[in-house]
Amino acid sequence: MKILKILVVLALCSLTLFAKEANHIYKNLDFLMLDKIQQEKLKEILISHKKRYEKFYIYKQKEEKKLQELIKQDYFDEEKYEDIAEDIEEEAIELEVKTLKKIHKILTKEQREKFSLYLQEWKVE
Repeated sequence: MKILKILVVLALCSLTLFAKEANHIYKNLDFLMLDKIQQEKLKEILISHKKRYEKFYIYKQKEEKKLQELIKQDYFDEEKYEDIAEDIEEEAIELEVKTLKKIHKILTKEQREKFSLYLQEWKVE
């Protein structure tokens, strides 16, 4: 269990390095009482999530630069701004859903009930 805690902390620390704001919360999953197999699977999920998040963050940065450029223009293209902003949000939701689906798959019904109370901590921003 201590190894899992360390891996979760390391993965989340890495994510924080790529975030604009340090608003990521330590996701302590001890309350789920994961068995060894679940711990290993969760470790793989978090490593995969970290890699996908890093790619998302780069994508998000590029798209936000486009939004900044739109604001600088003499004419504000509302439709283009909305399209870019919606694309960013869709990518974030897709990343979030993929990760949550994998986590959901390894948890028991009771664990899912407990995990659902902390769902907001897994929101991709």
